[in-house]
Amino acid sequence: MEQGPTASPAEGKQPVRPLKDGYLDHVFSIFKAREHPFVLLECSALRWMGLRVSAIEDFDLLIRDSEMPFIEADLLATGQYELVEQKLSLRLSDTYTRQVPRLRLKTNDSETHYCISLWSERVYMLNVDGEKIAVPDPVAWNVILMEERFDLDPSWAQAVPIGYTTRINEGVMILPPTLAQSADVKYPIYIPTIPRILDALLDQARYRVTYAENFPRNQGNRPEYHIRNFVRYLHLEKPQQRERLLRGLAERNRGYMEASINKFKRKPLLTLASFQQLELKKPVR
Repeated sequence: MEQGPTASPAEGKQPVRPLKDGYLDHVFSIFKAREHPFVLLECSALRWMGLRVSAIEDFDLLIRDSEMPFIEADLLATGQYELVEQKLSLRLSDTYTRQVPRLRLKTNDSETHYCISLWSERVYMLNVDGEKIAVPDPVAWNVILMEERFDLDPSWAQAVPIGYTTRINEGVMILPPTLAQSADVKYPIYIPTIPRILDALLDQARYRVTYAENFPRNQGNRPEYHIRNFVRYLHLEKPQQRERLLRGLAERNRGYMEASINKFKRKPLLTLASFQQLELKKPVR
């Protein structure tokens, strides 16, 4: 991904990736040959879901359990990748992610790199063949909400809308300067719906409670971190959003999600008027 004047204004440093359109064409050809949907997860997906998270150097993909060994083998057979360990510093020190195969692009160019992490359905606790939403590229150059039924309204969120239609109409740059697919490759790219990915994250969070002995307290809690970010950035504590989300979740997860929402305390929005009021209340010395 090109850096410099075109860099995204979103949080965090953008990972550097190849500068030629179609740099993932060979990956899409593997998925097409196996008739396997190309489904994004983790930060790759979350930025299309309206969460202001930094892009990392990994493309996280959801793979059918039955296809997992074959897609990994196909990618390695291209000769372009090597199998490496998960970089826990990018995963909130979550050792659960060590079981996720990570393939790094072989390159002599230190300025160009990316990795592909393959999450099986079993590990992510999410099926490939559920409801999905199409996105135009694996990379969201700016944060955007594709599932517009969860868009924000200034009348109750004290925040600007971030839905796809609004952002496009405002001229916000959505796509990166370098596209993953070349012009003649049009393989669909998907993200799970927000309720479905939250169901998966809630199941993962509950798994950590059930098997607490495998997750020392000094480790990061990746699923809980993502869940809190959904509450924060989509204003899920607001009645409109809460009701809309909860009815889309599996019944087993509604209580857990409500508890997470209830624990969230939003900081008051600091405006010029409120700042001036705070200054007036300070004692005179």
